[in-house]
Amino acid sequence: MVFDWLAREGWIVLSWWLLVTLAGVAAFPLCARLLSGLPDRGYTLARAIGLLLVGWVFWMLGSLGFLPNTTGSILLAWLIVLVVALALHFRAREHFDWRAWWRENRSVVTFGEVLFAVLLLGWVLVRAQQNNLTTTEKPMDLMFISSIMRSPTFPPLDGWMSGYSISYYYFGYFIAAMLSTMSGITSTVGFNMLISLLFALTGLTGFGVAYNLVRSRAIYDPPGSAKKKHDDPDSSGEDVANLPPRIPALLAGLLAAVMVVLMGNFQVAMVEIPYQSHTASEAYLQFTGTQERDVYGERQQARAAGIPEDQPVTLGPGRSDPAQWGGWWWFRASRVLNDFNLDGTVAQDAQPIDEFPQFSFLLADNHPHVMALPFVMLSLGLALNLLLTKRNPNRLEIVFYGLCVGALVFFNTWDVLTGVLAMLGADAVRRLMRGQGRLAMRDWFGLIQFALTLGVLALIFYLPFLVSFRSQASGILPNVIQPTFFQQYFIMFGPFILMIAFFLANEAWRAGARMNWKVGVQAAVLLLIGLVFVLLALMLAAMLIPEINAAVMQFAIPYGGLNGALPAVLHRRLETLPTTIVLVVGGILIIGRLFPRRTPPPDLLLAEDGEIQDEPITRDERMVVTYPPATGFALVLVGIGLLLSLVPEFFYLRDNFGSRINTIFKFYYQTWLVFSIASAYGVYTILADSRLARRGPIFQAAFGIVAVIAVGAGMLYPLFGIRERTVIETGRLNNTEAPALTLDGGPTLTAGTDYASIMCWRNQVGDKPVVVAEAVGGPYNANFGRIAGLTGNPVVIGWENHERQWRGSTYDAAAGTRSQDMRELYTDVRWDMVVPILQKYKIDYVFFGSSERGTYSSAGEDKFRENLEPVCEQQGSVFYRVTGAALQTAQ
Repeated sequence: MVFDWLAREGWIVLSWWLLVTLAGVAAFPLCARLLSGLPDRGYTLARAIGLLLVGWVFWMLGSLGFLPNTTGSILLAWLIVLVVALALHFRAREHFDWRAWWRENRSVVTFGEVLFAVLLLGWVLVRAQQNNLTTTEKPMDLMFISSIMRSPTFPPLDGWMSGYSISYYYFGYFIAAMLSTMSGITSTVGFNMLISLLFALTGLTGFGVAYNLVRSRAIYDPPGSAKKKHDDPDSSGEDVANLPPRIPALLAGLLAAVMVVLMGNFQVAMVEIPYQSHTASEAYLQFTGTQERDVYGERQQARAAGIPEDQPVTLGPGRSDPAQWGGWWWFRASRVLNDFNLDGTVAQDAQPIDEFPQFSFLLADNHPHVMALPFVMLSLGLALNLLLTKRNPNRLEIVFYGLCVGALVFFNTWDVLTGVLAMLGADAVRRLMRGQGRLAMRDWFGLIQFALTLGVLALIFYLPFLVSFRSQASGILPNVIQPTFFQQYFIMFGPFILMIAFFLANEAWRAGARMNWKVGVQAAVLLLIGLVFVLLALMLAAMLIPEINAAVMQFAIPYGGLNGALPAVLHRRLETLPTTIVLVVGGILIIGRLFPRRTPPPDLLLAEDGEIQDEPITRDERMVVTYPPATGFALVLVGIGLLLSLVPEFFYLRDNFGSRINTIFKFYYQTWLVFSIASAYGVYTILADSRLARRGPIFQAAFGIVAVIAVGAGMLYPLFGIRERTVIETGRLNNTEAPALTLDGGPTLTAGTDYASIMCWRNQVGDKPVVVAEAVGGPYNANFGRIAGLTGNPVVIGWENHERQWRGSTYDAAAGTRSQDMRELYTDVRWDMVVPILQKYKIDYVFFGSSERGTYSSAGEDKFRENLEPVCEQQGSVFYRVTGAALQTAQ
């Protein structure tokens, strides 16, 4: 079966591999010049950079009106990137020795190419078995890709609101449409190729960042140490014979890739298996308190029947075989956090979402936070390069950083925070190492200037998008009563918490007397005071501003006001205090290690990073010796993750959901990424880095055992989840009539006759710009908005709920009475009454299919059949073509 599928669709996989590889080829000369701090000169990041640059050139020139949306324009954009990259590369003052680079990097090139190909082909096979495009928000993602492919110019048209352009961060969809156009495939195939590409590209870039982080230990030249030099102009001056082997760096990179794209959280090991097998007590389930797993289903049924809580219930047989779990059990791993009211009942507001990459790939929604994954990893790689160059970035590098990091605004606006924090953190560590563990006033001003420069460059590079972008976000609100219980935070991030705890403890030991506990505690206290101050200020604003009072202060109503609720609020904060303590203690360890004490004991004979010296070093030399840049960068990554986890404990972004659902969602997602890289480095530095002083074998053995258990428990999720999605849900387990392998998920989107009629109509219409009327229904329903998804042609109105989210306060003015007008169009039996609606929205075709008849009935169809020409009629599914002559008959 697999070979038959490869014979039919293998060329599609090959074409995407080739297109992405060629994009990397075009960008690599530029990488070789600008990413000189990375041991591989940015080779493992080149594909992501190439896609970003080609996409940006094509989008910018198209938005300015210089290029149409055609295959030739994409080729021209690729050529521009290649020419500019070559020109900048050969204008560099220093000579780049390609032979020396190949000798140094052939192992990582070979490993990276195999890894990318295996990941791409592996997930393509997963999607060929499970190509469904109907569930959750896949119809939305498909609509964006289809609309961009069909739009003659940019900004692209919004397929779910005719006459308007997309008001969403759509750069990822844009790149998907670009690759689909180049390979000559439909959006319904491109959708499944995109999620497979993101899986592979995220794995490759994650591998690249961790590889370069670990490999940089080979070229780190500790200050004050005398080392034998050699003649390689691209080296740091260390004896090649003394370089650590490349295998540990490759393995660390592979581990990072596994943790980023494959590993899951502890939900399966700690919740799902005990829940499904009925081996957990109800007290344990209530203690973990995760969504829909806080009690057994039998207890939920008893509650619904009014049976008292203290009366025992009889549990049914447990299910130890994952094949019997059913019910999309794997979905629950993204709903670990559970917000409760002060009385212990589950909050009725939208509950937190805590996705992680493997869940996203398993679900296969091509959302912006997923499409941004490889480019967030790219920003981490650029930050590492900034640190490893050990100098102020030049103008060209700053422009490059601004273009790449600023792109996160366009990919998924939330993620730019992680990219900027990584860049500033790396620059701060670089300045710390230069300033003997302290930041002078000029350093602080330099960091502020760097941040402002990145912001201005992002604004310039992505101005055409920003001027038309609207959002539902409208400030921040205080999180008064729903901080995170530590047991739930541990289930979410347990694999990383265990490994990072060992890593931070080991770094504190390595620092020894130079560990700056005082500064660490002071910084943590100041941060907590700042967060509490913001929380109180926002609460005060909520009490004074009626508009937000109801959204924030409702919890106090049952208690007669805030004073009555205060004891319950304080009790909730005490219940969740362990989460804050863990995050703050982690911050203390990081700050204390990054800002070492100035005066070491006089008998200290070890460098700051624990490397054994050949001879004692002087007091002045001890002043400047510090941790390796790689360790500093890993600490910064952990610090970013802790900060992103801590912020939602005190406040969250205000949006249409009225809760912290999105803040947890986006911040925790980024936390997973930075924790993955830092954990991989921690494994290397504790177990494999012979140049750093290491704890005794007991400590190493304990850490090794914990790391294996942590990663192994996390790997239960993909082990069971992939099988569930590809074999069990599709019926292949029992050899039932499972569908043939194919990447085309179009036929899954809508009913058979509707699909046949829409495909027929799409072929007849071709590239002509037209507007279609179809039924309006609720969100998350693939039976509505399907024409725009399958063809890219805009409909009058699609999922109203989502359009409201995308357009925020401007939605009502933009949408007007579209929904009511569509109902009148389909239900009114009088031709003269619907003609103004056809003219108002410039409707060219009216579709009547199963959704239209199910929503509005067939009573109003006669007027269309009497006045319009039926097109592509397929057993009741039909398009009616609107002509000027038909419109004239009503006047």
